[in-house]
Amino acid sequence: MKDSKVSRRKYVEFGLLISGTLLIALGITIIVYMVPIHEFIIRQALTFNDHSDSFKAWRANDPPLIMDLYLFNWTNPEELRSSVKPRFEEVGPYRVKEVKEKTNLTWNENNTISYMVKKLYYYDEGSSPRQLDDLVTTINPVPLTVAYQARNYNYFPKRFLSMTMSGISNLYVTRTARQILFDGYNDGILSVLSQFPGLNVKDKFGLFYGKNDTIDPAVYNMYTKTDEKFGKQLTWNYKNYTDFYTPPCNEIKGSATEFYPLNVNKTTLLFYSSELCKYAELQFVGEETIKGVQGYRFSGDHIFDNGDLHPKNRCFCRETCVPSGVLDVSKCRQNSPSYVSLPHFFAADPYYRELIDGMQPDRKKHEFYIVIEPKSGIIMDIGANMQLNMLLEPIRGFALYQDVPKVFIPMFYFAQHIELKDDLAANLRLIQRFPEFLTYASISFIALGIVVIVGTVCSMLKVCSSTEGSIKKITEKFYEEIPFQEKNTVT
Repeated sequence: MKDSKVSRRKYVEFGLLISGTLLIALGITIIVYMVPIHEFIIRQALTFNDHSDSFKAWRANDPPLIMDLYLFNWTNPEELRSSVKPRFEEVGPYRVKEVKEKTNLTWNENNTISYMVKKLYYYDEGSSPRQLDDLVTTINPVPLTVAYQARNYNYFPKRFLSMTMSGISNLYVTRTARQILFDGYNDGILSVLSQFPGLNVKDKFGLFYGKNDTIDPAVYNMYTKTDEKFGKQLTWNYKNYTDFYTPPCNEIKGSATEFYPLNVNKTTLLFYSSELCKYAELQFVGEETIKGVQGYRFSGDHIFDNGDLHPKNRCFCRETCVPSGVLDVSKCRQNSPSYVSLPHFFAADPYYRELIDGMQPDRKKHEFYIVIEPKSGIIMDIGANMQLNMLLEPIRGFALYQDVPKVFIPMFYFAQHIELKDDLAANLRLIQRFPEFLTYASISFIALGIVVIVGTVCSMLKVCSSTEGSIKKITEKFYEEIPFQEKNTVT
């Protein structure tokens, strides 16, 4: 019976020693493989397929994004040909809700998805600080674009267009914000051009006219595997380059804007913008904490540099190089004299602000920036601000633009600010603290294993000591109760 108890005790002690050893091994394993475990969990959380939460959020943004639109009212257009600078005042914002919906989806075998983009805009009259009935005076882009496109025509076509425009078009227009932005307005030159077969001319002009609830004809291709290329745009219209700029500035590279790769570095952040027809590079400027989540902040102060600041951007110049901070997008904007910048020419060469009055650049309002959670590549905060400008200058052969100064006329800018939601912030805090939890768990396992082993060994030593004492007492009692006769000595 006693042998059975001793045997059972030995099995228990052996099992405890094994358990303690396994606990220590588990703790050490967690420490050694902490980074792969962390990344595995992030990859699983970001898995992109037609049933995942990330896919549903990507396919159509819900709730809609808030976009504020600002127009520039030209207060002294009649003084354009005098020595007085053009003067502008900001009018707005006009608040709209934007929904981007991905359509015509095709899942490809190379871990990519091809799609098109449908955009919907809703004017949010209830929360908009300004109403669309405001009257605004601005440059008239219609005759300016026609003259710009015809600047290299022969004498007689130019003469015909010049006489026509001088009679039915104006250099500037005063219209409601609704007409300039959404409903469009009529211009005589559009009616004339629409009579020529083969010319695809709209009946009206408006900055967003004809773009609401329409599908962008471009086909995008995005990488979907959750690794260091996750969310990268691989092609645009089935090509990995565009015809808008010369190499290497025509490359398609960077994020497709919704997702960014895992393990973002403190260097630069790339994304491709179809609105700019180019990739954009943002510079790391520091760390930032939002709702308890630590992120990397990237700034777009040099997003429109054309070589003045970074020589590698020289290929973004087209016919001529303008000072830094303004990008020529004429080729991807129906060959109109269009240039983009940050609002109020923020972070641009002072040259642009010196040509006009009324610009008030402010970093807090006009900076372009993105804050990224570095491990997951999830966007924490965005300040997306961009301004459209028209280049006004003398165009040879067109009387409407004779003796005008060369000046970049600001038309409008949009501002979008996407903040980190509370539920997403809670998940990101968990992701960032997960290594800390693993560290605590590993230390606990190792400590528990050591306690189990030490306790078991101490118990074994105590039992052994107790057994030896019992044997000694039994032996002494045996000699007392059964005395042995001493042997006789032979003499």
